[in-house]
Amino acid sequence: MKISASDQVATWLTALPPQTKKRVRTALRSLARGRGDIKGLQGDLEGFSRMRIGGIRVLFRQTSAREFRLEYANTRDVVYEMFRQFLAAQDD
Repeated sequence: MKISASDQVATWLTALPPQTKKRVRTALRSLARGRGDIKGLQGDLEGFSRMRIGGIRVLFRQTSAREFRLEYANTRDVVYEMFRQFLAAQDD
């Protein structure tokens, strides 16, 4: 499996403290193998899934049979609302 990341995810990941970054990278390697705490989203975010890594959520979608696209990442308390705003800004 191939994983690509949006600019937001790449920038967010580089700003993480080393231990947290290591945890996230390990979890993302699990995603490539189809493992991890993954859940499909519903409602206005249907078509996207989330991966839970402690208090962090990485929102992604499967773009093909062998590729995931990481769309947005942040802490649980803000990730969904921020992602909705991000999607709305792209539609404008």
